[in-house]
Amino acid sequence: MALNQSDPAYNQAMTHYLAGEWDAAKTAFQQLSEQYPEETFLLLLLGNVYYSLGDLETAVLTYSKATSINPQFGIAYYKLGVCYYRMGRLENALEAFNSVIETKSQSHAMASYFVGLINLFLGRDEEAGAGFERFRSRSKESLIANFYLAQLKIKHKQFAEALPLLEELVSENSEFAEVHYMLGVVQYGLHDNTAAIASFRRALEINPTDERSKTKLTLLTDVQWP
Repeated sequence: MALNQSDPAYNQAMTHYLAGEWDAAKTAFQQLSEQYPEETFLLLLLGNVYYSLGDLETAVLTYSKATSINPQFGIAYYKLGVCYYRMGRLENALEAFNSVIETKSQSHAMASYFVGLINLFLGRDEEAGAGFERFRSRSKESLIANFYLAQLKIKHKQFAEALPLLEELVSENSEFAEVHYMLGVVQYGLHDNTAAIASFRRALEINPTDERSKTKLTLLTDVQWP
């Protein structure tokens, strides 16, 4: 039976949900889910309620039920991935976020970000890079992927590829000391010592306690930095 959105019980449940009245919303959506057992949208909302109550295990079961009914339900896979991520079940989280990507849902961009982040944590650099590249292509207004991609490029001494990523970051946020330090490392790796010195100096202007930049500057200028 399809959900009747004019059902007073549904309207009352939504009132509780939108007001953040989670215990009342849980009871209301549990009753509605019994009435409409195949309605995945209700399961999604019920999962959200469990999540908001901190009951991640039951939220996982609820989102999983929604995806078993509709294997193309991208937002439910995304919510499932977030639950697993918070629970520290990273392989399960990766599986859920990759399912979002496969369904090409509207949550694709953030799912790609989590895929990159989890793989980076697990030391899977190639998979991490692919995730961040997808995130960067789908969410051009966000430059956080540049930061992680640049870290990976530096790790593998791919300095020429890291350079434009960091230059783009600096152009948008000139007060990010870590990016100036990373830019200096890249410029040094590309044998552009003059530019590297300027970047390390800028990093120290923003963060005078950065011992890494002091060490790099001492190396490059033969001057002991305080």
